[in-house]
Amino acid sequence: MRWNHWVILGLGVWLILSPWILGFSSLNLVSWNNLLIGALAVIFSLWNLSGNPRE
Repeated sequence: MRWNHWVILGLGVWLILSPWILGFSSLNLVSWNNLLIGALAVIFSLWNLSGNPRE
């Protein structure tokens, strides 16, 4: 069941890019929150994808 890791990876990338795509990058606190949570989602999903290949 590795598809869920790919979904979380895509959502993390979306969170990182969404302030510029949706046009709210001037809101600093919201942009930093999206960058931080998106980066954590990408890091943890990549970590899980590189873990056990038999899942």
